[in-house]
Amino acid sequence: MVNVDELHLEACKEGRSTYIDPATGYQVLTGDSLLRQGKCCGNSCRHCPYGHINVDDLQNSQRQITNPILMNWIPRKGGLDILFWSGGKDSFLTLMHLFEQNRNVVLLTSFGVLTNHVSIQDIHIKNIAKQSEFLKTPLCLAPLHPNSDYKSAIKEALNMIQDRTSNSIERLVFGDLHLEDIRKWRVDTWSEYEVSTPLFGTHYEELLAKLWEYKKEMDLSITLSTEVKTPNGFLPTGTPYTPELIVELKKHGIDVMLENGEGHTFVYPSNWIAYVDSLV
Repeated sequence: MVNVDELHLEACKEGRSTYIDPATGYQVLTGDSLLRQGKCCGNSCRHCPYGHINVDDLQNSQRQITNPILMNWIPRKGGLDILFWSGGKDSFLTLMHLFEQNRNVVLLTSFGVLTNHVSIQDIHIKNIAKQSEFLKTPLCLAPLHPNSDYKSAIKEALNMIQDRTSNSIERLVFGDLHLEDIRKWRVDTWSEYEVSTPLFGTHYEELLAKLWEYKKEMDLSITLSTEVKTPNGFLPTGTPYTPELIVELKKHGIDVMLENGEGHTFVYPSNWIAYVDSLV
């Protein structure tokens, strides 16, 4: 019997959208045709390039995202701001700022291909994809393979964005707040691009006031996506990030925006049930 992988490869080479499954006689969509759809349909397609990211029953899904993909893209004119998106409050505040400036934004999230989690923030990419749909902002997911070079992986994703959209990349945008060494590293690493950190140096009081305003207006929940160590123990994952928590962090001498890596956050609509797997 002909191998379905061979049939799929042949169909892609010939530019066909489907091939006939020899076992069932059904037409099967190719990965290339699914990429053109722009998002995972949630139907567990055999060649889903989105890693079945919108499939509810992941126990029956073994697909991985092995190459950078672009989701939820709607053609638009003008250059692009690529916002490095963690799923937390800093990148969220940066996105809101870019919206106020009427910028064309594409979110870019790198993740571990073996875990499907944003490596530092420990947020599953299913939640990142849901954020993209909620915020009505296109998303590029860039898989990081074991021992892969980070810059090369991101460069591949940036090239893919330009190829898929036919739009130029005007700026790479980051949600850095006050760590000058991190900002310098980004500028040095991405010297071929304009690097923007629009919130850098903004007073925490102003950032938090905006955050609480957005939280109320958009009915958001903001929680810790990782533990935060305190002198008395740990604040567990899922702890609400609220004005009351800010008071507690100040009491312990902890940076209230967690900018020094003390912990990380996750922003999502309050009516969500966020996806959680065994890694969380």
